[in-house]
Amino acid sequence: MPDYTVKNIPESLRARLSAEAERSFRSINQEILYRLERSFNADDARMTALHAKWVHEALNSGPARPLTDADIDAAIDRGVKRARMRKRAAA
Repeated sequence: MPDYTVKNIPESLRARLSAEAERSFRSINQEILYRLERSFNADDARMTALHAKWVHEALNSGPARPLTDADIDAAIDRGVKRARMRKRAAA
């Protein structure tokens, strides 16, 4: 397993890590790994929930039908229009 060194940790963060590691009976290294893994698991859970929402919406949107060329062209036009509006708003 590769080793990594974390540099320039702000003192306030180092103190929090140390306190939480001690409270949880872990080394600072174990605490860092635990928190990294926990953050990735939270990201995975959010994406899973989002995907489940999309599937639920798709299933409840009505019967499936094939897309026509006109449907695809209209979707592309909407996307281009939104992109231009965001670009103008950011300028």
